[in-house]
Amino acid sequence: MGVVCLGAAVVAATWGGNGVLQRASALGAGAARRPAHTDALGLSAVPPDTAAPVPDPATTATSAAPSTTATTARASGPTTTSTRPGEAPAALARRATLTQADVPAGFAVTTPAPPDGSIPVGDSPFEHCAGADAPRLTTAIGARARSATFARPDTGSVSSSAVVFDQPATAGKALDLMATPAARSCFEDLINARLARNPRLSQDAKGSLGPAPSPAVGDGGVAYRFDVRLPAEDVDPGARPDDPPVRYVADLVLVRKGRTVVLAEFDNLRQPWADQALRGVIAALVAHA
Repeated sequence: MGVVCLGAAVVAATWGGNGVLQRASALGAGAARRPAHTDALGLSAVPPDTAAPVPDPATTATSAAPSTTATTARASGPTTTSTRPGEAPAALARRATLTQADVPAGFAVTTPAPPDGSIPVGDSPFEHCAGADAPRLTTAIGARARSATFARPDTGSVSSSAVVFDQPATAGKALDLMATPAARSCFEDLINARLARNPRLSQDAKGSLGPAPSPAVGDGGVAYRFDVRLPAEDVDPGARPDDPPVRYVADLVLVRKGRTVVLAEFDNLRQPWADQALRGVIAALVAHA
């Protein structure tokens, strides 16, 4: 989708096990070819987990250039909450993951969610990149959940994960920590370390993680984009030795709603998701989180 150490395609969809490390090869099989409407889509690729209907490429606007520093977006209007009377943390976590209804027509499940939908303890970004606050944040986590990965060859793939804290203030603290330079650097190192361990990719594959525009939804958000060039033969079995590297992009969007923090990961080859499609997926996901 990913998170605090989001590990880029290692958090939402990555932290949940649907990341660049596991997905680059799968995407290569269906998306190594130049996607339709590539020029119209612009620079905003993201994984298709809960995307709203894909807009007409002719009218799709490209995403704004990322700022040089990560910012926490705050939605206008009254603060929301994802807590319902008597609702258990596990129920909140499950409700805050992507579903088939969140993604546009044509997306199919490529990696199912875990049988019980949960994420192993110790496998959330907050437990890796929150610095000195990591122990406190970890003990405040009441439940974790991960979605399936959804994909469409001409758009990319998307997945998500969710973490429910003891209270909104704790979730807000965790999200704020994710916007710091230290967390970004940790996140980048984590993703690259996982790339290096992926037997399907060349050992020298290494990308960079930078800030990206965050949709103004929920009670706040932080977004990053991981960008890496992969050897053509790593993603396309028919590639020649002299073919140029293939770009792989993972947009990682963290959104808080009440005491729940959601991480959505949008992945694609050659160019990112269209900005409007990405925001549509996030909006659909946050609406039922």
